[in-house]
Amino acid sequence: MKENVMSKWSKESCLILGVVVLLIGLQYMVIDHLVLTKETTLFLAKQTNHPQLVAAESLEQLTGSVDHVPPLSINVWQWFGRAIALAGIVLMIRNSGKNE
Repeated sequence: MKENVMSKWSKESCLILGVVVLLIGLQYMVIDHLVLTKETTLFLAKQTNHPQLVAAESLEQLTGSVDHVPPLSINVWQWFGRAIALAGIVLMIRNSGKNE
């Protein structure tokens, strides 16, 4: 017979996990978008073989400059932070009344 996964966790560890998930959700609710550094953008472009990187590398060979790839900006959905915060609240409430 399979054991419930949550039965292996103590009440306190689930509560702490709920608080951490709630704080991550609140952080996503505060930010509007993320801007990656140039190094991270170049790394991701190389991993995905982005066509803009190919054009930037050929332009870099002609001019000798490395500033042709703009930093990547990631927009965060409004509902994403709320969903994560709600999951943290559900974890906290679900384990607050559990007696062991």
